[in-house]
Amino acid sequence: MRARSSAAVLLLACAVARAQTTDPAAPDRAQQLRVLADAAEYVLNHELSLPNFICTQTTQRFEDPSGKENWRSVDLIVERLTYFEHREEYKVFELNGHAVNLSHEELGGATSSGEYGSVLKGIFAPASDAHFAWERFYTLRGRKMHVFSYNVAASKSDYHIVVPHKRLDLVAAYHGLVFVDVDRHAVHRITMHADAIPRNFPVQDVSLALDYAYVRISGEDYLLPLEYELRSRDTGWYLKNDVTFSEYRKFGADSNVRFGEPSESRPDPAPVK
Repeated sequence: MRARSSAAVLLLACAVARAQTTDPAAPDRAQQLRVLADAAEYVLNHELSLPNFICTQTTQRFEDPSGKENWRSVDLIVERLTYFEHREEYKVFELNGHAVNLSHEELGGATSSGEYGSVLKGIFAPASDAHFAWERFYTLRGRKMHVFSYNVAASKSDYHIVVPHKRLDLVAAYHGLVFVDVDRHAVHRITMHADAIPRNFPVQDVSLALDYAYVRISGEDYLLPLEYELRSRDTGWYLKNDVTFSEYRKFGADSNVRFGEPSESRPDPAPVK
């Protein structure tokens, strides 16, 4: 038994030594600030470089009364997302397999918007005065990333948690992580967690994890939303949206999306937006 234990310790020591020699050292403070400055410049200017396009946004919504990851499907929503002159416009054309013609706002329940620019800008805008700290390296879809933690105070935040039917609009502090690729210093993932939500506010535990990936539109590559997960808790019910973006294509005069007749069924309104 002693011999086996000694051998295990030796193997572990060798593995640690290999990890120490292969893992790069953390960047110094000057390098960190340069990466963050490049990422901020990218975020604040990237939206201006985007073409007009359309894509398909598919949302699977779930709920769980137990909080134990026992998710039950609520509905499946398919929308046309039009990005025109740097503005997002959503139109629901399929709900639970039925053709509909609804606006994004008519859906009710937990929804999100701003994934094409405003969410990122809220983190990196000078007015947000976000505090960043380098955490580690990470490999995301084959690309090496810098991972920074950040936090934004409520007094500087523009992150809104809206409960339309109760006419509530809370501006919340938040924190999370940003993943910045080591080559181009572009942001490929963000996470957000709302902080200090008042106990009497109907929506709690709001969090977002959003991934970006390169998408080719008319022969050019653009870093655009790939998928995200939105979570929240409403008076004891846990809610989750799994959202994917697909079928990106250039929007032009010849673009045509046909909508079906409105469906009789609509999702029950829920207090998160």
